[in-house]
Amino acid sequence: MRSPAEISEAVGAKMRDRLQETLARRAELLGVGVDARAEAAGKAGTGASTAASAAASAVPAAASIGEAVRHEWAAPPMHSDAAIRAQTGQGWDEWIDAIDAGVGRDAAHPRIVEWVMANSAQNGWWSQGIAVSFERMTGRRLAGQMPDGTFTANRSRTLPVDREVLRELIADDAARDALLGFETEFRSKVASKTYKVLLARDGQPIGGLLFTFDPAPNGRTKFAIAHEKLQVVDEIELWKAHWGVWLDALELAFA
Repeated sequence: MRSPAEISEAVGAKMRDRLQETLARRAELLGVGVDARAEAAGKAGTGASTAASAAASAVPAAASIGEAVRHEWAAPPMHSDAAIRAQTGQGWDEWIDAIDAGVGRDAAHPRIVEWVMANSAQNGWWSQGIAVSFERMTGRRLAGQMPDGTFTANRSRTLPVDREVLRELIADDAARDALLGFETEFRSKVASKTYKVLLARDGQPIGGLLFTFDPAPNGRTKFAIAHEKLQVVDEIELWKAHWGVWLDALELAFA
């Protein structure tokens, strides 16, 4: 089997032109795309962005998708009205009214979660879902948007490689920059189950990658990449495509 340095060089060479294309497209998106970040710290998504407004016009009103509610939704909730009513005794209409009257629409995400937990019998998981759904329906958060207003692109592949080999490859400080095509900073302990790597280009941050390594049958590994801290919603598909090609190159390097 090739050494980590040899694999990194092979992948980097395959990805050199593609990376330049991705970065050029990213520059276009950040220049003319809609920035869906929060306008104020602690108020992720407060004040609907142009992207949120566009999403609102593209998503049908709740009544048109079979939900008997009064409010029009900027984006669909995580659960159907029937499911949330069965779990909590209230539909989304009542939840929107309750949160508006309680903690208020401009409250930060953690505060909404706290309020739901304090004013209902819901556990943390359901309270998170209610808060996220409230933010989506009221236009404060787009689907796929994090509480801080950024976005995440996800790709995964089951590779015919033992997970310890992949972990060693990502943790290798000497070879990682060539492997990923960026200036990188390893932000995890080597013994951690997941690895976090910050990315930069010419000193400018380009988010971070969260790697997970799950064992699969026959010595294979389900290898997942989450590219976090993306600035605009259109970056999701851009980086999903990029990391898909990168996974192709990585799989070929191990062949």
